[in-house]
Amino acid sequence: MPIQKVIHGMVLLMNALFEAMSWGMDIDRYYNEPEDSFIYRLCYSALGLWCLHISQNSIDGVVGTTKNNQTMVLNKLIQCYSELFPIISDKFIEINKQRNSFAVHIRRVYEETGYFITDENNRNCLANYGRSIPIGNTALFFGIPSPSKVFNVNGLGIFTKSAEYVINIKDFLIRDTLTWEDYFQSQFDYTDFYDRDINYDELEFFSPLSNNVPSQSWEKQMKTDCSMARKSEMGPYYRVMRTAETSLLFADEPVSPQDDSFFSYEYRRLLYALKAHYKKPLIANIVKLDESYSRIGIRGQLPNREYYYLLLLSWPVNSVFDKANFLVRNDFISEVNTILANIGIEMRDGK
Repeated sequence: MPIQKVIHGMVLLMNALFEAMSWGMDIDRYYNEPEDSFIYRLCYSALGLWCLHISQNSIDGVVGTTKNNQTMVLNKLIQCYSELFPIISDKFIEINKQRNSFAVHIRRVYEETGYFITDENNRNCLANYGRSIPIGNTALFFGIPSPSKVFNVNGLGIFTKSAEYVINIKDFLIRDTLTWEDYFQSQFDYTDFYDRDINYDELEFFSPLSNNVPSQSWEKQMKTDCSMARKSEMGPYYRVMRTAETSLLFADEPVSPQDDSFFSYEYRRLLYALKAHYKKPLIANIVKLDESYSRIGIRGQLPNREYYYLLLLSWPVNSVFDKANFLVRNDFISEVNTILANIGIEMRDGK
């Protein structure tokens, strides 16, 4: 058989596979979307579905699967997708880390957001209780709907047309009703601060007024009356207030080891509240791509609670580990804006 016919046949098979994945998850292509971007999004969401389906395995009446098995199956699928579509293989690899880190990452996102129940034998079982968060005319569903129910996928999130057991977004994020300004005021209560025997020359201070991204906004001089200070990136960290006498008062700001848990990187919440309080809010630029999709670029990384929620609403753009750029359906922009505004991030139209 001529090589041209073989190649043509493979192209037809690939196109059929794309169409089946697109139809099955109801993921459409935005205007002029590059082929590698669309294929990447299909594979990204498909891996999420596979991760959820694996947790429904049943052996000898025991439902669920070990975390190790989930990771192994996802690794094999990632390898398969990378071989089938080499154009997207680099999107599943985090710099300086092994390929299987994404398999662990995707499983952890579902564990931390309540899609799984983990038993005493370290097995994950799908928590298919029908919990849903209404968003506009659809609902984020924490599980896999019954075969008779129509659903679609956005990023790692499963969406249905109607909500079942409704929960509030604040319940999901496990937050109180504090606005970012209320949160700022609660963290800078004068009665919590004390004079400490600390050498100021050893400290770096976060500058809420800086135009740089937050990670590059640490300076040797304190520019505002309230801020955060640190001795190094590893800590220790302090909340700091400047008194009328120009001396500094300190309160410990515990920063636990940062990992993939739901409550990691909470200190970022305070940094963004500081910036908003001093009227230099962190900016999220939004660019409309067509009538269905927009791209959001955030000039800093989110606390894990908001980051994981965004992964259930959108696709990270440049790779599976991109934490600053997200592709989101226009129907969800209002929801994303509310979540970001609640922690002091201002969304603006970009170019």
